[in-house]
Amino acid sequence: MKRIICDTMIWYNLAENKIPMPDPNKYTLVCTYLTLMELAFSPNNFFKLTEVQNAIKSIIKLKPHFEISYPKQYALDLISGNLDSYFSPEEDLTLGFLKILVNHPEEFLSENDFKISLEEISSQRRKNYSDWAEFLNELYDLDKKIKWALKKHLKNDFFISQFKEIFVLNLNERENGLFLSDQIDWSIFEFYIGIGGKYLRTVQLSRMKVDPNDENDLLNMIYVQPDDLYWTLEKKWLSIAKEAKLENYLYKPVLE
Repeated sequence: MKRIICDTMIWYNLAENKIPMPDPNKYTLVCTYLTLMELAFSPNNFFKLTEVQNAIKSIIKLKPHFEISYPKQYALDLISGNLDSYFSPEEDLTLGFLKILVNHPEEFLSENDFKISLEEISSQRRKNYSDWAEFLNELYDLDKKIKWALKKHLKNDFFISQFKEIFVLNLNERENGLFLSDQIDWSIFEFYIGIGGKYLRTVQLSRMKVDPNDENDLLNMIYVQPDDLYWTLEKKWLSIAKEAKLENYLYKPVLE
């Protein structure tokens, strides 16, 4: 049975019956830890709590397969072949917040220590993503003539290689420099690296700006393995997947 890794907006849409469910005899939906984090610490919890609750309840009802490792840890586990990382639901902060949110009896969060903690975490996450987007937008704010010249001379392979090096750098920050690029079996990250490389090229050589949520979207693609499908409704990623010739990884409900 083929797995479908879903982005967070898919779960919102499924909860509201805006999109059809894939055939359960053909596909297994996958809810990633990153999605759980996005729901737990989303700004929506402060003004659209019911929508978040419905998404959480829908996930529980649909009983997807859960990938319970953070994306970079998941990547490390794949590379090492150790897919049995320790996980304790009772000790996990994200699951603890989700449990409180889904059982909250009112439309708006009560003014208490929980809300204060949630605001702090949510605010810090927003700041981190905004800082990341601002840094890249400033870094790649090149003159049109320079972009035109680079577009002529830099091939896709250059940007894929660049994205790989960024990925390895991030992994080594977690593992104290254990990995070299040529030691990694990149076939297990074909979708993530292909999309990431094309994304870098588009940001550097076109008018497209980095959005603060792009980092989350890209990290969610780490979970996608060669036999998996990825489900998103976001036009930006659908377009990049087409340009990167990775449409075979996309789940397309219209074809069902």
